[in-house]
Amino acid sequence: MTERSAFTPSMIRGFQAAAGGLLALSLVLLGSAFLPTGEASATSLTGRTAHDVVTLTVDRPRSGETAVDIRLAPRAQAAVVTLQAVLPTAGHAGPETTALSEGDNRYRVAGVHLMMPGRWTFLVSIDRGGTRDQYDFPLTISG
Repeated sequence: MTERSAFTPSMIRGFQAAAGGLLALSLVLLGSAFLPTGEASATSLTGRTAHDVVTLTVDRPRSGETAVDIRLAPRAQAAVVTLQAVLPTAGHAGPETTALSEGDNRYRVAGVHLMMPGRWTFLVSIDRGGTRDQYDFPLTISG
């Protein structure tokens, strides 16, 4: 006497197709978890010396164009503030750009181009008539 399976060949093919579909769906869902989502929110970093407290805010910490705000405290003395974005691991560096004063010790550089994701360093220099301080702000930029 031969033993019969409770499943017909067409049922087995259906189970295999369903299992393949579930596997494909699982892979898509897993892959989507690693995709960047929406706009990254602004990120602020603060550094200090004996002279100043400097807060750097990157509006959009993702590759592409962004704006950077720089706030100085507590000094009220006029300053020339420059910014340069550098990606040391890839040898990329943007131009050193003079920040525009927005009053109240706030400065802004628009159109900072971050060419690719990676650990960028934002170099902020503050020149007050012969005294020049430099701050390095490391920040990981996503894709």
